[in-house]
Amino acid sequence: MSSESDMHPLAFENTPLNDASGPEFMKPEVVERRVWRNIVAVVAVAVVVAAFVADLRFMLGLVLGGALALLNYKWLHSSLRGVLATGNQKAPPGTLIKFVVRWLMIAAIAWAANKTGYFDAVAILAGLLAPAPAVMIEAAYVSYKTLARSKGDR
Repeated sequence: MSSESDMHPLAFENTPLNDASGPEFMKPEVVERRVWRNIVAVVAVAVVVAAFVADLRFMLGLVLGGALALLNYKWLHSSLRGVLATGNQKAPPGTLIKFVVRWLMIAAIAWAANKTGYFDAVAILAGLLAPAPAVMIEAAYVSYKTLARSKGDR
């Protein structure tokens, strides 16, 4: 009765995401796993570098910011899955509130941690921004794999 694209209004019939025979590296669950791994790697590299060139407050701030970034990513992921699973053109009631509350909680934790004096505010913010380079790494990887496939190299 209703097609799969009716259930997910953002999905179109002829997109690579709906192509079951598409490349493995483009499947959403594989991409999500790589982005998660990339966030962890970016935070880990930043913490190791900070261990050598910065003080303990900065390093602890990076760890906390990175942990909050990972928590925020998981919350965002589950929220978006819930919104898309409804299959409606409109988001369910309370969706906007969930997004706002999520960021208020992240901000409150970061603020409280900074007030203790053990965590540097700039480092917390830097850790929270870890998904940005992680997504850029993923974009570079997918671009490389796509170009390599189009040239016949695998």
